[in-house]
Amino acid sequence: MKIRTGFVSNSSSSSFLIFGVALASSDLHKMFPDIEAAAEFEGWYEFLKEKTSKTGLQYNVPAGYDTFYVGDSWGSVKDDETGRHFKERVAKRILEVFGKDLPCSTHAEAWLD
Repeated sequence: MKIRTGFVSNSSSSSFLIFGVALASSDLHKMFPDIEAAAEFEGWYEFLKEKTSKTGLQYNVPAGYDTFYVGDSWGSVKDDETGRHFKERVAKRILEVFGKDLPCSTHAEAWLD
């Protein structure tokens, strides 16, 4: 049996690990009822792309799911930053994006494409 130890470029799975929030499109619609263009999935996707680009946050939407993940990767913790400082930094940016203090937590997702 052969075991591959390097990067597999044709892998059919995806995963991510972030600290942030997970929101359904219905949650977004409740927070931003005046944004009619964002009522559909693609609209929310573009809305989050624009909002997160200004804050440095990341967003992820697993294909076929109605949940939007917004936050930052645990891999982006700075050398001089504690876990607590990282969480506070992300929570502050989440507040900037959504205009409200949303409960943040770690989200780990994996799926097959």
